[in-house]
Amino acid sequence: MLKGFALVLLGSMIGAGSAPSQSISVSIRPPAFDAEDVLARSRAAYAALQSYADSGTVANEAGGFTDRSSFRVLFTRKPRYLLIDYRAIASEYTAGNRIPLDARIVLWMENGELQTWYSKTDDHETYAADGGQQVNALKSADYGTTGISILVPSHLYSQSGLASAVHATEEAEADGFEMIGGHRCYRVLGVERWRYPSGRETGVRPITLWVDAESFLLRKVLEDTPKGMPRGSISRRITTIQPHGNPKLEPAQFHFAVPEN
Repeated sequence: MLKGFALVLLGSMIGAGSAPSQSISVSIRPPAFDAEDVLARSRAAYAALQSYADSGTVANEAGGFTDRSSFRVLFTRKPRYLLIDYRAIASEYTAGNRIPLDARIVLWMENGELQTWYSKTDDHETYAADGGQQVNALKSADYGTTGISILVPSHLYSQSGLASAVHATEEAEADGFEMIGGHRCYRVLGVERWRYPSGRETGVRPITLWVDAESFLLRKVLEDTPKGMPRGSISRRITTIQPHGNPKLEPAQFHFAVPEN
């Protein structure tokens, strides 16, 4: 009886296999938004601002520890005012210990004249509007401020030639929406890739951008471990921003008095 049942089952399987094939229609949903359009609208939003203010944090993650810092940025287009106040907070280790940090870097512009001050060396420099040295000063502070001197200013001063990780983002694609700090954001995946005029590439790494769906201002940037690092290595930077477009700012807010020794 079992043998007969097996033969019947085998026959039904063969019969099913010989049935004419039917095409299966697969519906592929298009992306929820155009990632390149979101980035273009973000650049345009910054360029159109007459004033800007933000505050935020940076977490630089490496193997076994994370360096944490905070910052704030103020800007007015007319008159030409800028303030970037960056402070290192602490190095936190996975083993549990925490080392406080006190480094501070301040860049401020009043009436078109840029000044910089570094707490560790007590260096205080002044850069006139002419000659292009102000752009170089912002670039020079990029490493010490973990990218803050470039990230937003490169968009506010869109004609300066400054370029941030956002400008280096290629292969952008939509990855849905996410709430950041209570704000709905476009989440954009891409590849951060810096190119030399010779065509050589450097700093290639995955990048994720969270762009506010209402204001189109950046709320979060994740630069992941660069390509080519040893397996298991971590070199990740997470910048979280609380931006405000066109706030009312007073000249006194941009003034910084260099501490006396």
